[in-house]
Amino acid sequence: MIRFRAVAVGWAVAVVVVLTSVVPASAHDQLSSSSPAPDERLPSAPDEITLTFSADVLDVGADIIVADGDGTDWAVGDPDIASSTVAVGLKEGMPAAGYEVRWRVVSSDGHPISGVIPFTVGDAAPLERTPAPASPSAVAAPASDDPGVPRVVIVAALGAGIALAALLLVSLLRRAARGRQSGKVSS
Repeated sequence: MIRFRAVAVGWAVAVVVVLTSVVPASAHDQLSSSSPAPDERLPSAPDEITLTFSADVLDVGADIIVADGDGTDWAVGDPDIASSTVAVGLKEGMPAAGYEVRWRVVSSDGHPISGVIPFTVGDAAPLERTPAPASPSAVAAPASDDPGVPRVVIVAALGAGIALAALLLVSLLRRAARGRQSGKVSS
């Protein structure tokens, strides 16, 4: 009966360790909406670009570029950050054309996030992106054939090790207690 309890305690400890060591993945904040919306066609040029995120963004490192096909930046000044909203004004006289809003902010968890929002003003064709030529350093390294040890195996091994240690500790404590009791009885 004592051995059964020790094993049960060991398994309980192992289960607790394994379940508490699995931390849910936390996602970075996301862009919730924008004005203009992605691929939106506007009848005339907007006065400003507004980006709204899923949480407050940090007031560091925000950048918004509104580029046309020639790469001209139509944004005016630094972005204005108000909790989860980032806005930037635009220069007057934006012609009918395709544009991209290239944005980068630092999310509430401290990680930079970025994106591109294409939009079109007037009847112009949307801006077509041309992929940048690959540089020699951008060539991906060959994938390794060794997939490594999956995290779940490491966590399970750690949990089993802790459970075994707990089982040994309980067993030693019980043995010591029995030794003290038998010493009292014989003396």
